[in-house]
Amino acid sequence: MSVLFSRINKQTSLQILGISLCALIFRHNAAAESSCNTKSLQGSWELQSAIYRDQHGKVVSEIKDQQTKSRKLIAGRHFSFITWHQDGKFEVAASGRFSSDAKGYHEQVDATSLPRLQGKTYHFQCQIEGDKWLHQGLEDGIQIEEHWQRVSAVHQ
Repeated sequence: MSVLFSRINKQTSLQILGISLCALIFRHNAAAESSCNTKSLQGSWELQSAIYRDQHGKVVSEIKDQQTKSRKLIAGRHFSFITWHQDGKFEVAASGRFSSDAKGYHEQVDATSLPRLQGKTYHFQCQIEGDKWLHQGLEDGIQIEEHWQRVSAVHQ
């Protein structure tokens, strides 16, 4: 009887261990998916790369190798960004309010250099891992995927 009881206890212990590991993995993945919150977004960010696709998936624009630069500041519940070219030529700036929730990151533009952006609200999927921010979603029919890097205190 004690051998049978010992075997049942080992099986039960392994089952409990397996369930516990699954719960930990699920909890870790859920935390990673919801890492984009108001607190984790605070600070200065610089665009590292971006790709923009039309509704058919065709690449219509791409930013790489720092040929176009962009900096986004998140403070409290507000955002602002400015984008310029390597030669210093200004491209666009905007600011407004933002929010984040389980569905992602949302920007409401209230001031901009591009009239077509004025008053619009954009919804993006958002994932932050360490000092990297993946920002993707639709902006005026264009699928965007932007990779941002937090500006560290050393670089400020």
